[in-house]
Amino acid sequence: MTERAPEETFLQILFDRLNASGIRYAVMRNHEPLPYSSGGSDLDIIIHPSHGTRTRALVLESIHSAGGVPIGIAVSVGFFKVYALGKSGDATAPWWGLRLDINIGLYYRGQRLLDESVEWPLIYHNTIPVLADGFAGVLGVLKEALNNDTFAVRYAAAARGAAHEHWPQIEALLAPMGMSALTRLRAMLLSDAPPEELRGECRRLRQHVIHHTFAHQGLLSFWQRASYEWTKVRRYLKPSGVVIAILGVDGAGKSTLIDAILPILNAATHNAVVVQHLRPTLLPPLARLKGKKRLPPGPVLEPHGSTPSGTLGSLFRLVYLTIDYLIGYWLWTRPQVAKQPTVVIFDRYAYDMALDQRRFRIRLPSRVAWWFAALVPKPDLIICLHGNPEVIVARKQELSLEETRRQLLTLVDFARRQPGAVLVSTEGTVEQARDEVLNAIRLRATSS
Repeated sequence: MTERAPEETFLQILFDRLNASGIRYAVMRNHEPLPYSSGGSDLDIIIHPSHGTRTRALVLESIHSAGGVPIGIAVSVGFFKVYALGKSGDATAPWWGLRLDINIGLYYRGQRLLDESVEWPLIYHNTIPVLADGFAGVLGVLKEALNNDTFAVRYAAAARGAAHEHWPQIEALLAPMGMSALTRLRAMLLSDAPPEELRGECRRLRQHVIHHTFAHQGLLSFWQRASYEWTKVRRYLKPSGVVIAILGVDGAGKSTLIDAILPILNAATHNAVVVQHLRPTLLPPLARLKGKKRLPPGPVLEPHGSTPSGTLGSLFRLVYLTIDYLIGYWLWTRPQVAKQPTVVIFDRYAYDMALDQRRFRIRLPSRVAWWFAALVPKPDLIICLHGNPEVIVARKQELSLEETRRQLLTLVDFARRQPGAVLVSTEGTVEQARDEVLNAIRLRATSS
């Protein structure tokens, strides 16, 4: 008996509801395993623009019915994507995750490319409407060319066949692009030139689309472009991604826990998970400023092996690290979570400057270190790992039992006072700790 995919329940709920709703939709690619599995891919769907609001509501209802939540939603003109995470059943059921890309018609930076009155060429797979391979290939090439200046080789064969056999139908479907853009698109599809030589053709295709839109819509085309750009600004002002910090004394199991949650979060985001150690590192390590060109690779084996700096040196270190967090957030972390619903995981965070000053060669009053840590942008979720100090020291003998116990007590106290912090015990199995973290992510998504 074939093992069921974790996302099967959600997929069957979603397609049952879409088919019963009367919504005009079609799967764009990778339909073969549906509705029993996503096949490790994201789910690309195109819908008629008049059904955008209904589809979004139906997608969110289907996610909740399958025991999931949207951990991130990004919206722009003619498009929205949802990253879903959940469990379809009791506590023993596997976690599932899936990214859904919903195209509301077809737009390029707010400009319509698809004639909404023309029927799409469809086939049916397990009652699911699917775009015919040739048309799906043409759309795949078109989107990559306009958005990325790239000729998508993976769609080339299907798109070339459609250009040969069904061009009048494709021309009618993509009429809003304009005849000059369509002529250039067909020439590009039928070209035998290597993909790298077609980059210039991609740029010229985009220019034809923009010029045609302006010639026929005038100032309205500027309004459409402005509406599209505003959605990007809104995403930056209110990011759809999630920043998670995982704190814990050496040996608490941070790396093991991250390895356990990564496969599930990667499924939910289609590999849009970024793991960063300690800080953004827009500023170079302090040791490099002192002239050390090469730093030892791998983890720090003796975190307390160096003597702390004096008062002025400690203050300089604290200020330097804080600045890295501040500018690193706005120049690195924020763009990561604003562009799409990326999950950024920090293995340690700014709070470690106060929790474990010795690691950073800092020796200052505790309240000073906590004050600087409080200046740093707060993660959306802070996971604080705790456990038996004797077991932790036996697992990783880098800190003394006394120091391990002190850090654990400080961390537990911090977690109880800090909004957005969750205590997770590592005294059980890795799977139990993993489930606690994923449940915390799901609860945070539900309450936000």
